[in-house]
Amino acid sequence: MNLIRTDWHWLLLLCVGITALIILSRPLPPKDVYFAVGQEGSTFEMLGKKFIPYFEAEGVHLHLVNTQGSAKSLVDLADKGNAVNAALMIGGVADSGAYPGLRSLGSVEYAPLWLFYRGPEFHGPKPFAYFSTKQVSVGPSGSAAEIILRRILALSGISIEGRPNVLKIPNKDAISRLLSNEIDGVFIMDGFNSPNIQELLQHPDIHVLNFSYAPAYVKKLPYMSVVTIPKGSLDLNKAYPAEDIQMLASTVTLLIGKDMHPAVQSIFLLAAEKISNELDQFFAKPEFFPAYVDHAVAISPIAKRFYEGGRMPMLERLPVWLSSYIDRMWLILLGLLAVIYPIFRLLPSYRSKHSLMIIEDGYDEIQEIDQLSANTNNPDLLRKLLIRLEQLDKDTRDGWVSSEEKNRLYTMKGALNLVRNQVLSKLEKNASSINEN
Repeated sequence: MNLIRTDWHWLLLLCVGITALIILSRPLPPKDVYFAVGQEGSTFEMLGKKFIPYFEAEGVHLHLVNTQGSAKSLVDLADKGNAVNAALMIGGVADSGAYPGLRSLGSVEYAPLWLFYRGPEFHGPKPFAYFSTKQVSVGPSGSAAEIILRRILALSGISIEGRPNVLKIPNKDAISRLLSNEIDGVFIMDGFNSPNIQELLQHPDIHVLNFSYAPAYVKKLPYMSVVTIPKGSLDLNKAYPAEDIQMLASTVTLLIGKDMHPAVQSIFLLAAEKISNELDQFFAKPEFFPAYVDHAVAISPIAKRFYEGGRMPMLERLPVWLSSYIDRMWLILLGLLAVIYPIFRLLPSYRSKHSLMIIEDGYDEIQEIDQLSANTNNPDLLRKLLIRLEQLDKDTRDGWVSSEEKNRLYTMKGALNLVRNQVLSKLEKNASSINEN
């Protein structure tokens, strides 16, 4: 209590500093997160729905926002005035370094560029020339399929702009028209588990293009990979497909605003790991995803530590927001401890010096009063000196003095009592003289 009475201003400053540190470090995540998940029926939307329970378990409401595709999701995420603060995007849609305000949490699965078509199966070397006269959908403007297909065709000097047979319509509409024989083909960039993809794979009159030149295009488009549907893997009884089908593929990448709360990033990463392990990763080896594959957007420091195994196992049983906060702050806390501990060790020395200062100031005061009282017989001045002595006695009684200096304290009090008696004696003599006169 003496410490609080004498050095309350330092303790107040320490409390203010700790409070400011807690507020600025944002321990609690926001209650709402807005997640752009592309078109309805896509693998993006399906994945988005799988994230919801993990966020609900942490008390965060994850709102899914449908868009026309990866490009629109990217624009919404990059727009600071938009509520969207996370998005699923096809790797390669974002140009490298074009979005310094975004960060990547890694990719969660492969998304091939599928060409579903009806009619006789095509086995020739130039599929784009063959389908250039067919009615095909490439997805809405800004969709991943439309963007990636445009880049692939540009390598062969082909453009889809201004072609009346190339439709830019939502995937749901395109699939409906393909199944009703209104168009000949549909380009879709989506994961194997997408409801849209599964619907088309089950249809007996719909074929998947085998893109035999896929490895050559990967050399020109490094963010793309070659994936294969092995012969007979879709239906072993019917030996379907009859041969391996090669396709170009990118990855489904999880992007966030770089200022997203660290706890929210941790929820995304932990959920992505569990979801990826539960998914039927048709094109990837087990436990390959999540992984930082598309480097067009810089990886988040939180994700980098996650992939490098930097999390402390002891924190896994705590709520994500708390474990994330401890995980972020333990270095800062160690630094504070490195500063506070020496200060704590210095407290005995500080208390001793503080005690000596009280005693020395008391002696100075006593000496001054002693000199003044010796040189005066004025009763008013003597009474004022007596009041100063009483106040000094009270201050030293309430002061914070270490046990090592108690002897000096009481020696000083002895001097104080001696001077006080001298002042009282003078006052009594003055009073007697006045009475005699």
